[in-house]
Amino acid sequence: MGIIDLVGFVQTLPASQEEAVDLRLGNILSHFGLLEEHDFDRALKVANETRLPVGKVLVMFEMIAENTLKAAIEAQWMLKDGLISLNQARNALQLVQRKNWNFNDALVTLGVDAYATRGARLGELLVGSGQVSENEIDKFLKVSQYSGLPLGRILLLLDRVSETALGSTLKLQHDIRVGGLEIDLGLNLIRDSVRREPIGSLKKDHFLLGELLTQAGIIKDSEVAIALDIAEANNKMVGEVLTEHGWISDHVLEKALNLQKKGRAKEITLDDAVSTLKGQAETGSFAPLNTFDFVGPTDFERNISLYEYLRLTGFITPEKLSDVVNKVAREPALIAEIKMHPLASLKDTLKNSVTDSPRFLKMLNHSLPEEKDLINTAYAFQQQVRKGSIKLDRSILEFTLMRTKKEMAFSL
Repeated sequence: MGIIDLVGFVQTLPASQEEAVDLRLGNILSHFGLLEEHDFDRALKVANETRLPVGKVLVMFEMIAENTLKAAIEAQWMLKDGLISLNQARNALQLVQRKNWNFNDALVTLGVDAYATRGARLGELLVGSGQVSENEIDKFLKVSQYSGLPLGRILLLLDRVSETALGSTLKLQHDIRVGGLEIDLGLNLIRDSVRREPIGSLKKDHFLLGELLTQAGIIKDSEVAIALDIAEANNKMVGEVLTEHGWISDHVLEKALNLQKKGRAKEITLDDAVSTLKGQAETGSFAPLNTFDFVGPTDFERNISLYEYLRLTGFITPEKLSDVVNKVAREPALIAEIKMHPLASLKDTLKNSVTDSPRFLKMLNHSLPEEKDLINTAYAFQQQVRKGSIKLDRSILEFTLMRTKKEMAFSL
């Protein structure tokens, strides 16, 4: 599906209709003529299956341009908080489309104080309340920008904040934005909420893979330490290193990862997970997957192509794909190698190769040799997602951390 031509789609709405608008993202996009309702429903289905933001899925399917989506999301929360009217949102979105501006600049041009809530963004509140340092939040925001995952989701996936603390911060953020609470008082309330949270509550149901395996007696602490060093040096996951070096089997890794997942969902404690894994190890016979209530990949994850995966990570853009295709088209030897049928035309060969993961991998490695290691890492993640050994959103976060080369310690 090609990118929808967004310019000129915005319709003028009678003022009498403004109060009746449903402010969910899909309704906002269709209300302003930015997207057909059935397209949003299709993207929403994929988002629900994969736990990815629906906006990210919309961009991957090329249903909407990324800058327009960002503007629509900005408009959404400002409309929800009563900071702008529908007319102001509509006029600002028109400017975003015509001039490729960001939403705040468009509002300022219309005479709206778009920066009235400066200081009330989530990252600013987390820093101001002492939950995250300014240096850390810059890194996390960079990861959010690259991956397209919301900042709050990233912090939860990395166990950097608790769900309770994040929920309290988001609630007070809303109160600050609508003018019901001064920022200084809001920050004090957030600090009090975080201080009242039981010590250790952030980690009590969150445990690392190495911690689980060592306490179950399956591997030694020294082996985990070596695996961590190898993983960091080679941009790999710890579980991948452990299986590659024969310290654990793929089967054991699957069980341990699923127990870890249940721990994050607060369905099982570390002690229970250790006991379960140890019991299976001592008998030498791991139980069938359904013993652990294993949830395999969704249909979308099972069939995701390398191209789709790289679109979701933000690594491949339409412009970058065009550059890759143009380079490959000038390489007769490579074209001959990726042809699926001897009589296929150049156009069909390129089109089919983009959707065929092994052939697309060859295209990328040939045309982007300086990024070969990163591309091969993405391919490994895509294959693991298809098998169900890692969830899609988690893999995107892992890949983004590697891509941004930030020193944020993380281990499965």
